Amino acid sequence: MIDRNSPIPIYYQLKQLLKGQIERGELRPGDRVPTEQELCRRYQISRAPVRQALAGLVREGYIYRRAGQGTFVAQRLPEPAVQHLTLNLFASDLRWVALMEEAVSVWNEEHGGRQVKLEIKLPSRSRVHRVFHHAVVAGESPDLVSIDYVWMTHYARQGYVIPVRELSPGFADFLEEELDPPVRLSQTVEGELYSVPIQADVTGLWYRKDWFAAEGVEPPQTWEAFLRLLAHFAEDEVRTRWGYRAPLAFPMGKRAGEATVNILLPFIWAAGGTVQREDGSMTVSDPAVREALRFLRRLTLEEGYVLPECARMPWWGVPRALGRGEVAMSLGGTYEWPTIAEEVEWDGEEEMAQHLGFVPIPRLSLEIPPVASLGGTTWALPRQGDRREIVLDLLRYVTRTEVSQTFCERNLQIAPLRSVNRRLKQGGHPWLSSVVPLLLIARPRPMTVDYITRSRILQHFFEETLRDRRPLDEALMLVEYALALCGAEESR
Repeated sequence: MIDRNSPIPIYYQLKQLLKGQIERGELRPGDRVPTEQELCRRYQISRAPVRQALAGLVREGYIYRRAGQGTFVAQRLPEPAVQHLTLNLFASDLRWVALMEEAVSVWNEEHGGRQVKLEIKLPSRSRVHRVFHHAVVAGESPDLVSIDYVWMTHYARQGYVIPVRELSPGFADFLEEELDPPVRLSQTVEGELYSVPIQADVTGLWYRKDWFAAEGVEPPQTWEAFLRLLAHFAEDEVRTRWGYRAPLAFPMGKRAGEATVNILLPFIWAAGGTVQREDGSMTVSDPAVREALRFLRRLTLEEGYVLPECARMPWWGVPRALGRGEVAMSLGGTYEWPTIAEEVEWDGEEEMAQHLGFVPIPRLSLEIPPVASLGGTTWALPRQGDRREIVLDLLRYVTRTEVSQTFCERNLQIAPLRSVNRRLKQGGHPWLSSVVPLLLIARPRPMTVDYITRSRILQHFFEETLRDRRPLDEALMLVEYALALCGAEESR
């Protein structure tokens, strides 16, 4: 059945469920597939994930549509006897694997005598680094690994992944010219580009555009305006009118993992501060850190504007709360659009864009430029991989302008490629044309080795100060000591 508490997207769960029914013969060739409405009722889900699941099964040849009659199970021919090569893929986010599956399908069509099969391993986000590390140490590294931008510096400096130029100078030249500057910066370590990004995202404030319009209010630009807006949506009359439970939701603890740092670190930047020294080490001694934490504590501990269970939520719980109408606003990233869409009943992207808006997080004052945290998913080739030529073919395919554009439009994501983003900005799309320009204000999180450990320290720090009421001075002292220990260990 569909597990709504799983990080696996609802559409993918449904697609695999229907695929299993076809492969087991429960749905046979020629059988009519249940309609969108029937699937929505049967599994208690909205139309967006149903449509995405059915579209995926059509692309993979499991079902076909007949105009005016419905959707039917396709006759699948036996696979011809060919040489099969297995590519092992580690993925940190299943949502973006579909593009690699498409690339494999195209490669197979072009190489009739050789066929590639994709073997996907999907560790949980809390275990992905441990699993990858153990695979490398054991000499069982995958052929391709999909990871978040922020981990690239660590893996590059540890020697786990190989620079693109070492594999293909021409492809490296193309990427260095074509990647949007913030994206290229985040994937470059000591002057070398180490990976091939598939999508980009930025953090900001989601808000119910329709509720804001009816209330006659605008998205906030400063912390002061944000507090006034939250106070308005905390009023009983307003809360009753729209039926939400709290004005705001955002990740704030270890359960949400890196999302907590990704979403909350920009508040320090928005106060004019930083957590990274010029030598690359991390610190919380900047006065802006204290100022940002005091503001966030006011939202959570003093005023009670935040949904109480946020401290216990995984990252995907926050956008789903917004999609279910439990909050009027949430702090998150542009990557959350598909997750929100799985919870709503609005029909199509245009209607969804009428109800939802996304803007940069508020900042301390208008004198400070707006800022966002840069994220995204990128493909890297482990140094131990032995299918490099095939993998490079697949990566060249996913970076084609038309392919990347189709993928980003289908999944409502910012592209890593400048040529694609120009098209997305000019295309008049109700969502993408408004969020792609935000890439200009995005900056990478600290690019440092062992960021994995440092991030966990910051996650614990945010949770203790925003949920557990640990005195701020004590928390700052403890986290500074922990970060210093990381630096000492690294220098040894």
